[in-house]
Amino acid sequence: MGQMKQEQLQNDLNPAQLEAVQTLSGPLLILAGAGSGKTRVLTYRVANLILQGEATPGQVLAVTFTNKAAREMGSRIESLLHQAGVPIHEEMWISTFHSFCARFLREEIHRLGYQPFFVIYDDSDQLSLIKRICEDLNLNDKVYVPKSIRHSIGQAKMLGLTPEKVPASAFFRLDETTLEIYRIYEDEMKRANAVDFDDLLLKTHAILQKYPEVLESYQNQFHYVLVDEYQDTNHIQYLIVKLLAQKHRNICVVGDEDQSIYSWRGADIRNILEFEKDFPETKIVKLEENYRSTKNIVGAASHVIAKNTQRKSKTLFTRNTHGSKIAVQAENNEYDEARFVVRKIRDFILARQYQLNDIAVFYRTNAQSRVLEEQLRSESLPYRVIGTVKFYERKEIKDVICYMRLLLNPTDDVAFFRIVNTPARGIGRTTLDEVLKFATQNKISAYDAAQEVAVKRLVHSGACNKLQNFRHMTDKLRAELTNLTPSEVYLRILDETQYAMKLKEENTPEAQARLENLEEFQNALLQFENERDESEATLAAFLEEMALVSDADRDNPEQDAVTLMTLHLSKGLEFKNVFIVGLEEGLFPSEQSLNESEPDRLEEERRLCYVGMTRARENLFLSYARSRRVWGEEEIRPHSRFLSEIPDEYLTTNAKLKQPAFLKRFIDKFGNGSTAQTTLAEPSHWQADEFTRDEFTNDSFEELSPARGTFKRGQRVRHPVFGVGSIFQVEGSGDQTKVSVLFADKSLKKFMAKHARLEIV
Repeated sequence: MGQMKQEQLQNDLNPAQLEAVQTLSGPLLILAGAGSGKTRVLTYRVANLILQGEATPGQVLAVTFTNKAAREMGSRIESLLHQAGVPIHEEMWISTFHSFCARFLREEIHRLGYQPFFVIYDDSDQLSLIKRICEDLNLNDKVYVPKSIRHSIGQAKMLGLTPEKVPASAFFRLDETTLEIYRIYEDEMKRANAVDFDDLLLKTHAILQKYPEVLESYQNQFHYVLVDEYQDTNHIQYLIVKLLAQKHRNICVVGDEDQSIYSWRGADIRNILEFEKDFPETKIVKLEENYRSTKNIVGAASHVIAKNTQRKSKTLFTRNTHGSKIAVQAENNEYDEARFVVRKIRDFILARQYQLNDIAVFYRTNAQSRVLEEQLRSESLPYRVIGTVKFYERKEIKDVICYMRLLLNPTDDVAFFRIVNTPARGIGRTTLDEVLKFATQNKISAYDAAQEVAVKRLVHSGACNKLQNFRHMTDKLRAELTNLTPSEVYLRILDETQYAMKLKEENTPEAQARLENLEEFQNALLQFENERDESEATLAAFLEEMALVSDADRDNPEQDAVTLMTLHLSKGLEFKNVFIVGLEEGLFPSEQSLNESEPDRLEEERRLCYVGMTRARENLFLSYARSRRVWGEEEIRPHSRFLSEIPDEYLTTNAKLKQPAFLKRFIDKFGNGSTAQTTLAEPSHWQADEFTRDEFTNDSFEELSPARGTFKRGQRVRHPVFGVGSIFQVEGSGDQTKVSVLFADKSLKKFMAKHARLEIV
């Protein structure tokens, strides 16, 4: 590269970036902090390798995690080479891991007994095969849930474990039946000349490991290997990269262990933390200058992530202005919290400070979008939900709405055909075709046709029984309609159809997300009932509202709109204004991460918080609700520990909390040691939740209602999920008795006594 080009590098890059770009040989670990320009470093480094004559375009392998990132990287490299007057005469290997492996397998998979024209099975293809295997083995699909089995097979493959290797693994277990399904699955896939998405990686590694001549050929081709987002690699990706780079040892990995947030889909943070163990001669370059955010945002995020132990030493800094302090907002409940967010967005727009495209709202779970969507619609503010469909368009929500529609209107054929076999009850396509045919010929509803087809035995006896069982179930639910509220109808639907139970049996991350959406749907029903008098709070009125929401809910992807997304999906993005909502213990960090026996989970939640905070360029708002509905029951939780980890110098706080009556009495009796403060301005605010269950004695509740049934105020009880707590309030009587319990983690939960499974201790 000539002198002028060296001057261009120095003008375009800071000293740390320049060092990374000019380090051409040997193992290189680039620790790239948030907003530190890692993409620029990667593209300049590949271009520099070619311009310096160290490699031809075809001798560099660069892998990343999305096709979009791969395309952008390739385009930028080509642009840099074009500016330097260097033509490209061969195809560059810049792609995702899976694209590279598919390209590799087209050439090499014959070594494993497959044909080069193999097909790639998607999730539904895999599921169909697993279901057929389970049927052939006469397995109960309630015990051996196909989606759960598919998830387990995927986990095994991400760890590089074939069916033969699973029994010897010290870290992964499958029961004998699931292992047998895995074996048969692999045999059937090979017979069909098919691979699944995880096979692309697994079989690439198998060939590289089993055939030294193939490995040597690819090692000779790729003199340089670069891996972007290295903190997100799983075990099998790590093994492939290690094999390819073994000979020349010119491997460059770029990543940030502080942004490793995908362990639930196989990412292994140890890959980046222990890189030097595989390559002891590694040079480490730290990109610590943040170009994205203000000093206040960078400083606050750095203090949060510093609490983690699984990280390398680096200090993020910025030359940007201090900017506004981070606003912490406490509200009474999730509806007030959503109203705060929307009010602030409205203020931005009215003041012409920002466009809607400059604003994003992040949350921990998809289900949280529902209340935000509702408030944005009420203010006629356009929004887009990234990574998933809008709340009322999600599959599980549309399914239960169709059950409700069919109960009110049995002639709704669209609803009938959507839910007659949802969840699966063995009513197949042939049977439904017969129902449709009979309905059309006789000009009756599909619902009535199903009964006639069953009575007249127009399909086989098993199908007849299933159709009649469906009719019996829905007729039974319809008979109960007049005596139940919409939320009670909903719970009866879940009970009778076992819709939620089927999702629990799947035991996959996707099923858990759907359960959270079903939980939020119940909260929506209760909110609907609370906002209307009894005569207006009908199921028909609710469905009419939902239909109007759906009709008005289509947005133009090109329009100016607020962005809603989960924190996981925010990675790699940036916005001028960011709201992170739901910063409460048990929500963010999640309930699962609070298990003391699994500290790694909590550290990943903290990394997720760090990722969300560092997406903001100018303004960051952090909010929490003192009270939130969970499956229709109100829960009071402390604010998130992540808020406590931000020094006050970076914050401006504003609380709008009404003191719950029991907390006011507690303060009057014991002094101000609770969360019931009306201002959060004092530093001591963040320790405000530090009261313990033992402080709640019988004397603390002398103004509360007298004890009812077997439960008494101040009693110690054990819940099978939440552990030991103290009863501080009992409401209602008989079957309607409600018990409020303060648990050891300081969460306050209210239960229907007859369902609570509380044990007096």
